[in-house]
Amino acid sequence: MKKILLFTLFVFTIISVNAQTTDKEINKNSEEVIPVVNGKVTFEEIIPAEGYTANEIKDIIDKWIKERFVKPTVISAKQFTANNPKATILKGEEYLVFKKAALVLERARIYYYLTLTANEGSCTFNMSRITYWYDDEDDKGGIKMIAEEWITDENAINKKGKLKKFEGKFRNKTLELKDILVNDLTARLKR
Repeated sequence: MKKILLFTLFVFTIISVNAQTTDKEINKNSEEVIPVVNGKVTFEEIIPAEGYTANEIKDIIDKWIKERFVKPTVISAKQFTANNPKATILKGEEYLVFKKAALVLERARIYYYLTLTANEGSCTFNMSRITYWYDDEDDKGGIKMIAEEWITDENAINKKGKLKKFEGKFRNKTLELKDILVNDLTARLKR
């Protein structure tokens, strides 16, 4: 009986420790501005690729997509042909995991478009058309949200300059995913 009681106490301790989100974690990206271009949340960065031609960069991008955008990392990914032969368009879907513990899994699906354009000596990274589907496994079908109404400065930051708890976790995980993608592609384009 004592073992069962101790085990139960241990499990609940782990759950409560893992499930707590501190204000520091929520507010880690309150200073970072979410870029809005023509009314849409759009992340754009120029990734240096010194010494590479546009064709070589396009080949590296294609190889990176084939290796990075596969299950279980992503739920789905669909590549489209762009008008520009040096550009690649990809629609990605994956999970943003907010909490994961023994009996707790809080996550949302994120959908986004990447446009990766190969230039001489650089790659233009563009992430846009970001939407979310939160709690898609509940009996009501979950909540669908768009980034422009959810993670922008005006929607996610309160009057005191702090991130709102619920919106803040979406903002943080979106920025984290964008950084992971940029850093991964940057590593591939280094000589």
